[in-house]
Amino acid sequence: MANKMDVRVDQDFARFGNKSYAINKINSVEVRERKPHGLTGAVVFGALALLFGMSFLGQLSIRESGGGRFVALALAAIFGCLAYLAWKRSKTVEYQLFLMTSSSEAQALVSRDGAEIQALRNQIEGAMTGALRR
Repeated sequence: MANKMDVRVDQDFARFGNKSYAINKINSVEVRERKPHGLTGAVVFGALALLFGMSFLGQLSIRESGGGRFVALALAAIFGCLAYLAWKRSKTVEYQLFLMTSSSEAQALVSRDGAEIQALRNQIEGAMTGALRR
């Protein structure tokens, strides 16, 4: 994978860091979307937050004072925050640019910026069709 600064496309080559692809050898360009993080963490932390929240509510009916209520409430809040952060992280989308040649396919670039990947795809396709001139 290359950084944004390492990417250049001209009429002859598409360069991604130390790797170059001859434009006339590229058969097709594909952009794929992928979510690198699932919802498992959010579900687990949410279930723990619910469990400790129910424990806190159950302890409210007990007339004895003690630290158990505070601990249950604190753990419910902590796990609730972790569930929110895990849920937010699960919404992350990565865009992958693949170049297909007659011999193989190669992942050329991964970015969270969909517009950047689409612009790069358009540049490569322009070079493939001869629309990109010196």
